[in-house]
Amino acid sequence: MLNFIFMLLIIMTSSVSFADINIYGPGGPNTALSPAIKLFTEKTGIQVHLVYGPEAKWIEQAKQNADFIYGASEQSALSIINNLPNRFNYKDSVSLYYHDTIILVQKGNPKNIKSLQSLAGKNINVVVVEGAGKSNTSGTAVWEDLIGRMKDINILQSIKSNIVFYAPNSGSAVKMFTDPDAKIDAFITWTDWAVSFPEIGDAIKISPDLVISRSFNIVPSKNITEEAKVFLHFLQNDEPTNKIFQSYGWYKKH
Repeated sequence: MLNFIFMLLIIMTSSVSFADINIYGPGGPNTALSPAIKLFTEKTGIQVHLVYGPEAKWIEQAKQNADFIYGASEQSALSIINNLPNRFNYKDSVSLYYHDTIILVQKGNPKNIKSLQSLAGKNINVVVVEGAGKSNTSGTAVWEDLIGRMKDINILQSIKSNIVFYAPNSGSAVKMFTDPDAKIDAFITWTDWAVSFPEIGDAIKISPDLVISRSFNIVPSKNITEEAKVFLHFLQNDEPTNKIFQSYGWYKKH
């Protein structure tokens, strides 16, 4: 602990050059992570390079220099790490925040969607995220788990019949949701997507007895550098960073 504090003091008070940090993960958490990284660099002078989006976009680069991998769920982070076994171990994963499922509807909610049950109605077109074994995404199986909490097989069948697109990731789902020709009425997604992009739709909360929460988590490399240790400590303990994540719909405890 003393060595860590000593390292932090050196970084914050000296002009010595330090190694850059490379972090990779899916789109979504990046909207909160980016301003947190900016704040960290302002405080320490350490540069952090964030690469986000579909895993196929960055996985080969991550194999070479990733200091951190992050996920928008435990399941997605574990799946990503399985593709990077030489650099990461899931036991080192640190869970930092939760985010909740919501229903994103078109502006003004023209179909008057009020709840998850509304998605079983007639003439409702729904898009969900489903990695289908090809994309390690936090949305995989969320729609099924949500509906399953109602314990009504008829509602499952009705909502399933209304799903018109199974997107491989949230970015693809948003693209479909915002395409007027697709005529999508509802998108099962996460709070942070609605907060980060309020112009694309209105958020409908899911009742507390049905809502699903998954985590933002970060996994340091097996060979973690001193600079990366400082960054991890910053994410865990910096109060301004906590406020940034809260402003994007993330939370530690309800």
